[in-house]
Amino acid sequence: MSDWLHTDPELQSVESFVEYLMAEDMTTFSGEELQHLNFNLQVPCHAIRAELESYGLTIAARPKVRRIRGVRTSSHDRWFGLGSSPCHGGSGHEQIAGFAGRRG
Repeated sequence: MSDWLHTDPELQSVESFVEYLMAEDMTTFSGEELQHLNFNLQVPCHAIRAELESYGLTIAARPKVRRIRGVRTSSHDRWFGLGSSPCHGGSGHEQIAGFAGRRG
């Protein structure tokens, strides 16, 4: 957890971070930088983000990670299968009482 604690002067307060961004002519900040400020300042992320946005800064969009399913991809990987939602495998209608079979 010590790798989150940055001793960089620009991550010790919101004002110093804003000054750093302005000096570098940057108008966006990343989610990772927001998390570093959150860890160092012990202030909720939404409060830090609101304060940064009050200075006219915006948060950068996170890049969407795309994975290509190829021939060598395991078909038994339930977290990466058909479509975008995990755990495909049917509706589970067999689990509804009365559909699972009858005695005798």
